[in-house]
Amino acid sequence: MVVVGGGAGGLELVTRLGRRLGRRGKAEITLIDRNSTHIWKPLLHEVATGALDSSIDEISYQSHAQLNGYRFQRGTLEGVDREARHLRLAPVLDDHG
Repeated sequence: MVVVGGGAGGLELVTRLGRRLGRRGKAEITLIDRNSTHIWKPLLHEVATGALDSSIDEISYQSHAQLNGYRFQRGTLEGVDREARHLRLAPVLDDHG
C-alpha cells in the first residue's frame, strides 16, 4: 500500500496501517512525501512569528517510519501505471541541484 502525502491525514493513515499491518508482515506500507519531515500545520503561524521553534514540533518521516512499521520514500508523485502497479516519482534535488 502506498500513501502519497504525509500531511495530518496521510501521517495518521500510514501510522495506523503500519502498526496494524506493516509490523505484522501482512502488508508493505510506504509513505511518499516531498519533504523529509512533517510539521503540524496549525502551528505554522507560530513558527513564522518565531514563537515556536520548528524543530521542537518537527517529525522525521524516516524515524517515524522505522518506529511504526512502514517505509518512507522522499519524492513527488509524477505518474501512476495502474496495470504495471508502478509509481513514477520526480527526481529529488538537494541544495546543490
